[in-house]
Amino acid sequence: MPESRHTYSFPTRIEYGPGAIKDLPGIIKQAGFKKGLLVTDEGLENVGTPDILKNYFKSEGIDIAIFSGVKSNPTDDNVFDGTKIYKDSKCDFIIGLGGGSPIDVAKTIKVMATHDGPLEKYDDTKGGSDFISNNMPPFYAIPTTAGTGSEVGRSSVITIKSSNKKTIIFSPFMMPTIAVLDPEITVSLPPKLTAATGVDAFVHNLEAYIIDAFHPFADGIAKEGIYRSYKFLPIAVKDGTNIQARGEMLMASAMGATAFQKGLGLNHSIAHALGVFYDTHHGLANAAILVEVMKYNCADKAAKEKLASLGHVLGTENEADAVIDKIEEWLGTVGMPTNLKEIGIAKDQIQEIEDYSLEDPCCPMNPRKVEKGDVVGIIEKLL
Repeated sequence: MPESRHTYSFPTRIEYGPGAIKDLPGIIKQAGFKKGLLVTDEGLENVGTPDILKNYFKSEGIDIAIFSGVKSNPTDDNVFDGTKIYKDSKCDFIIGLGGGSPIDVAKTIKVMATHDGPLEKYDDTKGGSDFISNNMPPFYAIPTTAGTGSEVGRSSVITIKSSNKKTIIFSPFMMPTIAVLDPEITVSLPPKLTAATGVDAFVHNLEAYIIDAFHPFADGIAKEGIYRSYKFLPIAVKDGTNIQARGEMLMASAMGATAFQKGLGLNHSIAHALGVFYDTHHGLANAAILVEVMKYNCADKAAKEKLASLGHVLGTENEADAVIDKIEEWLGTVGMPTNLKEIGIAKDQIQEIEDYSLEDPCCPMNPRKVEKGDVVGIIEKLL
C-alpha cells in the first residue's frame, strides 16, 4: 500500500499544561465572541467545575449559559435540548467540558446550531458528512477525563433513539477550534473512572495500531500512546494528584483519537453494543473484552505480527502471547475486569449483541474478518 494514493489530516490547536483552562476566556475574548454555551453533565455540575469556568469567563466580560443534561451514553434528545438553549440564549460559541459524552454532544450541537434535522440525516455511514457545511460556530473542548480523545476528533457518537443505534456524525468541520488539555482539572476523577477512561485511550491506540491500513503517521502516534497509557495509567489510578501522570494520560488520550482516524475494530464494536444494551461504561466494556478480542485477532497473521511488535514497548518479548499476557496483567493492576461477569449479560441476548456488533461501523475495519458466530463465541468465553 505505500505506493497507493492517501490523504491525511491531523488535529487542531492544543493548549496544554497546568492552568491552561484559565487562559481560554482571554483567548475567546480576543476572538471577539460574547456569549457561550457550556455543555457538561450533572456529575461535573454537582462538584462545581462549570461554575468555576463560568467565573473565569465572567472576569473577561463573557456570559455563559450552562446545559448539564448530557447522559453517559448520550442520545439525540441531549443534542436537541442543548441546541435549544444555544439558540434561545443567542450564543455565538460552544464549550464542551467533561468526558467524551459532553464533548460529543457539544460537537453535535455545533452542527445542529446551523443545520436542519433530523440528526440521522448526518449519519456518516450513509454519506451524512456531505450535508455538513462550514457555517458552524466555534467550539472549544476541555476534557476532564483522559479517554475518548474527542477533543481532537472530527466526529461524535450519539445514540439515535428511534433506531437505538450509536450513530457516528462526522465532518472535518466538526474539529474543535481549540482543545484545552489541563491536567489540574482531571485530578478529582475517582480511581475507577480514571482506570476505565484510561483503558479506552489505550484501546484506541492499540486498535488503530493493528488495523491493516497504510498510515505510518497514525502507527507512530499510536505506539507512543500505547507506551504512555501503559506506563502512566497505573500511576494516575494510584495517585490522582500526580500531575505528570495526569498530563501524560491526557496526551495518550489525544494520541489515541488522532491515531484512530486510521480506524478501529471489533473491540469497539462489541463495546458499543454493550453500551446500548446495558449502559455499560465504554472504557469498562473495552477492558472486559480486550484479552479475548486480541486472542481472536491473532488468527490474522499481520495483526499477530503487529501485536508482537509491541513487546519492547511493554517490557516483554516481541511475541503476541507475551504481549497479551502483559496487557491482561496491566488491566488487573488498574482494577479493570477481563470478563463480562459483572455486567450481567443475559444469555438470550447474546445474539442481539452480535447482530449489533456486526452492523457497527468499526467492525469492517477489524484486521480479522468477523463472521457470524464469532462475537457469540467471544462473549461466551467471557461469561
